Amino acid sequence: MKKLVCFVIGILAGLGVFAQRPTATLEQVKELIGGKSLIVVFEESPISNYNAEIRKAVEKNWTLTSFRFVHLSDLDSTKLQNPNNAFLTPVTMTFGEDKDSVKYTFLSLLIGGEYETINDLPEVCTFPLCYEGSDEDEMTYKLPAIVAFFNKHVQNIVDNPALLKDKKYTTYTKQKRSIADKNIYLLKQEQTPSFDEATEIAAVNPVANVTIIEDYTQLEKIIRRKEPNAMFLHVVSWTDADMVQNGEMIPGRCYKILMDVEGNLYYFAFHKMKGDASEELNGMQASDWKVLATYTK
Repeated sequence: MKKLVCFVIGILAGLGVFAQRPTATLEQVKELIGGKSLIVVFEESPISNYNAEIRKAVEKNWTLTSFRFVHLSDLDSTKLQNPNNAFLTPVTMTFGEDKDSVKYTFLSLLIGGEYETINDLPEVCTFPLCYEGSDEDEMTYKLPAIVAFFNKHVQNIVDNPALLKDKKYTTYTKQKRSIADKNIYLLKQEQTPSFDEATEIAAVNPVANVTIIEDYTQLEKIIRRKEPNAMFLHVVSWTDADMVQNGEMIPGRCYKILMDVEGNLYYFAFHKMKGDASEELNGMQASDWKVLATYTK
């Protein structure tokens, strides 16, 4: 397995709590659309799939600005402190309010400028990719939809500046967009055992048209060709046995993000994974599916 290393951590020494990074202003977002250059930061590793996948995702789904690709080793202070640059890069984050040391890798859109360190670069938006050190194959194939979401979200911020502070994307969840006419593809290994079959999900959400997929390469093809009316679930979760210590899950968040292949966000939520390892803590829970059954707009 190829591990996604948060290569930015080298210059983000001391980066920790999510809330500590400043938020970009509306004016900075407008300037981004108005003519900044997006610098997409590559991983240094020659065996990583991330570089190839983020390149394809940006080339096909980023339309707001010009863009170029730069390896971390070429990301010097001249580029970072240039106010005409924006950066799309993975970063490591922890959450002080969780009172644990669990590290996550997020994809973040940052604005360059005369700031002391890269830690100070204002953030436009960010999206959870995986736990730090996870197998990159578990998420890189979803990058086309995630980049498409960023592209739409930045445009939406101009119309609704409140989105800048909406770190949990509650605005999109509260839209309560119906999933009744959608085809939802779920990767079986990302689901809790109680809801890893279509019939089990139908028992609590009769409007969801669900197809369970065993191999992520099937879902990869659906996302890449942007199959009409297709949706998928992005899960950030512990799934390996080594994430269990003394019969208990290591504390951490399970993100559950339902989106379509065009980058439209329908549902964004998370719960804490903590307790007896036999508990079904991975993926969508009954409460999540019940909430989605009420969405009718």
